[in-house]
Amino acid sequence: MVQDLELPAINARRSTALVVLGLFGYFAYLSHLGLSEVSASLAQVNLAVFGLAFLLSLLDVVFNALSWKTLVRELEYRISLLDVFLIYMSSIFLNNLIPSGSVSGETARLYFLSKIAGNARIDYSTASVAATRIITAIPFVLGMSVGLAYLILWYEVPSWALTTCFSMIFLMVSVGALFVGICFSESWLSGAVNVVIDQVESLFKRSVNRTFYCTITRSFQQGMLLLRNRNGPLLISSFWAFSGWLSLNLVAFATFRSLGVEVPIFAIFAVYSVIMVFQNLPLILPGGVGVVEILMTALFTAVGVSLHDAAAVTILARVAQLWFHTLLGGVCTIHLLKKVGDLEKRRRVRAPAP
Repeated sequence: MVQDLELPAINARRSTALVVLGLFGYFAYLSHLGLSEVSASLAQVNLAVFGLAFLLSLLDVVFNALSWKTLVRELEYRISLLDVFLIYMSSIFLNNLIPSGSVSGETARLYFLSKIAGNARIDYSTASVAATRIITAIPFVLGMSVGLAYLILWYEVPSWALTTCFSMIFLMVSVGALFVGICFSESWLSGAVNVVIDQVESLFKRSVNRTFYCTITRSFQQGMLLLRNRNGPLLISSFWAFSGWLSLNLVAFATFRSLGVEVPIFAIFAVYSVIMVFQNLPLILPGGVGVVEILMTALFTAVGVSLHDAAAVTILARVAQLWFHTLLGGVCTIHLLKKVGDLEKRRRVRAPAP
């Protein structure tokens, strides 16, 4: 069944049109703010300090790749850290271009893991991806909570900004609790699978092999339980996840410093966590282009940054985080596709003749 996995396809025309639409909306917003003032703020950037933001952006992916590799290794997959990093970059590329709530990126992870590791089981591979999603969500919830508490205590933050932050915390905790319940509760998981199968059968008017998929989901749950009982690797994976989260927040911190603007790191914790949640929501616009920029500018303004500096920081941070990741992820995807093609040729050559 692993061989049947397919890499999500990108509709280049649709994605390009939506990106242009989002950028046009944000450009209109910047025109309203005052393009000359925003340009003046951008002109103050210290390129040497801003370069640090790109390094931190890469470290974010490296640390998250280490978090995932720790779990993959526990399931006895043989794959290098470089390949895990490349797969993670490819998943970011697909997530940014296909608005699907990160589903496209996770599918890419499963696809490339199965092709490169060779002996990957879809149930255990899915368990490693699901466990990583749970672990990497924890720093965002804690960071947003600490940052929000800091804002309430030390800032006069507009009610709309606080409501947005509280809403994101509630959303993450609610979805996370439901996701954990489905992953570890046999009744929840089987119920969810049966609901999906019912909908598929009703929509496509064809029968689905329930026994087959129920067997797979039970194996998936066994993989989750296996990982849950490995306390040491879970702690190591969590350490890397927290390191990745911190690096991601430091991207914004370095960007502020490159403009000579000082913002407390705790305020960045609150704002950037909200932004990352919005970026990964299944919005119509790829990467939330336009919507995320406007929200990010507004939230940084709400915590005391001048409007034009907030807009400048938003532009620079998105270049270092969204566009840099998308460009590099596209290159990694091309490399991985070539590598998979070469591996499959070698396996066909080694396969015994019928």
